[in-house]
Amino acid sequence: MHTTFSAQRFLGLAPLLLIALMGCGPKPDAATADAPAAPSANPAAANSATANTAAEPAPPAAADNLNAKLQTYINCYNRLDERAHRTISRYASWVKNMAAGPTGNEMVVYGLYSISSDDVTACAAQFTQAAALSPALPALDAAGKNYMASLSAMDKLVADAYTYYDRENYKDDKFAKGKAIHAPLVASFESFDQASSVFSKALDAENDNLLAAQLAQIEKTQGRKLPYYQMALMNKAKGLADVLGDETFDAAAAAPRLQAYEAMADEAMAFAKPNKDELPSGWSSFERSAEDFRKASKERFRRVRDKVPYNDGERMMLKPGTGWMVEGSSEKLVKAYNDLVNASNAM
Repeated sequence: MHTTFSAQRFLGLAPLLLIALMGCGPKPDAATADAPAAPSANPAAANSATANTAAEPAPPAAADNLNAKLQTYINCYNRLDERAHRTISRYASWVKNMAAGPTGNEMVVYGLYSISSDDVTACAAQFTQAAALSPALPALDAAGKNYMASLSAMDKLVADAYTYYDRENYKDDKFAKGKAIHAPLVASFESFDQASSVFSKALDAENDNLLAAQLAQIEKTQGRKLPYYQMALMNKAKGLADVLGDETFDAAAAAPRLQAYEAMADEAMAFAKPNKDELPSGWSSFERSAEDFRKASKERFRRVRDKVPYNDGERMMLKPGTGWMVEGSSEKLVKAYNDLVNASNAM
């Protein structure tokens, strides 16, 4: 049984929401949710090549629909994806052989996390509505449909398994049900993991295309002022996090992205300094988060560029909940990025 899952790093998809916050379109009814992040995995892996050329802005009605469609997909992805992948990680943390399943002799049985059946049901309905909006995005809409189908199927199995382990029923049946449900449970994990990867890449590509077009339009109509700098900086941050959040990356290829982020951050802060009267209330928090992300990015870049291995103490901390404390880790980078997303969205 194949049980290799893609590395997950939750990278919140923030730039699209910034379009609404900056007044370039109607604000969506739903606020973005931070889960979570990841990266990445791969919570939202980059397909940045498609974002290099800004498309012409769509007509107003089509642009509003496109914004609403992508915002719906992003909100639900951010709400559900990290939780689902943490469920997988939780289960795999104590089932040492995912191919064979639990033996019944485990010293510790953590069970697994529930997802949220209510959120899954709500997002399934919202995905159907979003897919019906024009313009149609065949690849993304199809990926979204498959994503929700695989997540819904996984959620049903997870809900049953969660109850079984939460009530410690394995102590009564000698792990009979735990062994019986393992294979279909892991199959649902694999199906969801694959669907998540396809959907996140398609969503990233469309989000990047729209962001590039909106960013070009803002610069054309308003110039390089705060709305432009906020969106541009988040765009550079996302592209950088997409690369540095990977377990391995080409340092030479990543260097220009780091330099581009630093240059944009410096330009944005230089503009803000003499224009304090124009700054929104959350700008100071945004500025601190941007600097923290800069530092975390440089730490991550140096560790990979200089081939610095983790010591024994650091390796012990490289797990959910503590990995962000390790200098140069992808977990620290992702946390800094997600903090920046939150600070940006709060303005």
